[in-house]
Amino acid sequence: MGIPAQSRWWVFTLVVVGILVLISMLALDRPNVIWAGTSPECPHCRHEVRAYSHRCGDCGGEFDWVVPSDEESPISAASLSAQEAEWVRDRVKALTPEVAAQRVAKATGLSSEAAGIYLETVGRGDCGWCGGTRTDLASASSEASECPACFGSGDCVNCGGDRRIRIGDPRAARALVVYKRELADIVQSRVPDEVKLKEAQRLAREFLSSHEGTQEAGQIVFWPQLLPRVVGDLAPGGGRKRVDGGGTVMTHARRRLDAVLGALKPEQN
Repeated sequence: MGIPAQSRWWVFTLVVVGILVLISMLALDRPNVIWAGTSPECPHCRHEVRAYSHRCGDCGGEFDWVVPSDEESPISAASLSAQEAEWVRDRVKALTPEVAAQRVAKATGLSSEAAGIYLETVGRGDCGWCGGTRTDLASASSEASECPACFGSGDCVNCGGDRRIRIGDPRAARALVVYKRELADIVQSRVPDEVKLKEAQRLAREFLSSHEGTQEAGQIVFWPQLLPRVVGDLAPGGGRKRVDGGGTVMTHARRRLDAVLGALKPEQN
């Protein structure tokens, strides 16, 4: 049965529209950016591209920006690996929990009781500051308060507990810019130090509540040691020595982990 003459132009129009839609769909189906380690590369020419871009500066090819899969994401060094965690368990058993806790207490400044709790809990991917206990083990209060590094999650802030760092997240990148701008404003403000620390704590908590486990989380300042402080002996020429506080959460967490590992090493003859 033939198509009536008066309907042919409708059929022709539908065919043309369908072809245009198909071409548009194919044009929108762009390849994803390729990750080579921590470097994003153009899927067309394999040259490195700008972060969060959608067009290659070398060949002009377009692509979709995507974060790498878990398998492609870099491994965090801010928390214990499975091998390190197993070694800690073996050393605590070999030394006895009491002796191991005393060694760790001396190396970290924690009480022997707190050090023992830390050693019972710490494992792969845990927050290096609280050892996965989610509490502030150094708190003098009788009531446990939340960890000032992970804010009670118990996980390493740089990997979220799976030891994989999420890179290429544009939301986290934008949030980090805002965090740094607001933190600088707080530090430069003329308010008491306790107010500055409280606001720095709030900023860190807000960022990590949404972006824990990202590359950007590794740049969050460890707020309890944000401000300059007076330390130790008299500086040359008189007066006490002032040093800058700060440092990232990741730095302080790994430093405590390294102190624990060092304390548990066999004594050298």
